[in-house]
Amino acid sequence: MTGDVSNLGSKTGVLLPQLAECMASIGCKGFNQAFLGLVRDHLGADQVMVFSYDVSARASGPSCFLSFNTHPEDNANRLAQEYLETGYAEDPLRPRITRLSGVDGTDVFTLASLNKAMTPSYKRRFFDQPGIVDKLTVLSRRDGICLGVNLYRFEASGPFKSAAATDPLLSILGQLALLHFSDRQPQDMRSPLLSLSDREREICEGILRGRTAEAIAWDLNVATSSVTTYRKRAYAKLGINSKSALFVLCGADR
Repeated sequence: MTGDVSNLGSKTGVLLPQLAECMASIGCKGFNQAFLGLVRDHLGADQVMVFSYDVSARASGPSCFLSFNTHPEDNANRLAQEYLETGYAEDPLRPRITRLSGVDGTDVFTLASLNKAMTPSYKRRFFDQPGIVDKLTVLSRRDGICLGVNLYRFEASGPFKSAAATDPLLSILGQLALLHFSDRQPQDMRSPLLSLSDREREICEGILRGRTAEAIAWDLNVATSSVTTYRKRAYAKLGINSKSALFVLCGADR
């Protein structure tokens, strides 16, 4: 990817400390939050997802390493869930992912560049219905790993700025994601739950262990109603709306 490096220089006063924090958190539980801070503050993304794609002949579905809606009150509460369940099969990026497999590098795709390859059902399901008006995808590959960093904007925010697609920060984000979500990192460092607050994550981890709301409330010494509230908040942020979707998102067995 190419871009005007002067764009980066004009933002160094704010960007560099956040970038340093993100780099320092690679391999740590704080990475997702630092990464989301970069995306939110410098690109204005409303929703962020990071998927890992299997580029082998098995052609299995993607894995989700990060999913976070920065405005969970908006209408995108099933985006990650629907994509992981069946939507990926219609993703117009799939042919690009296959073609670029084995070629290390970083490429940026805009919504406009993918529109022609998008089926009407896919557009309706993942853009029109949830009210998403723009998307940027950073596709990064190295050592057999292929990650897609997906950034979305809702109707209320409007499209990304015209210069966003050429911002050097996009390539940096792709490389940071590759470093943190590498196969060399422990599996728990690649959990989408790390984007949540501590309490929201504890509630979701309890659900994944098969605990009831009452049992989780007892474990954490909180009211059962609090468990329900935190669960709803967590699901909205993750882009899901059910327990079964939580298992799919986290790649867990029920």
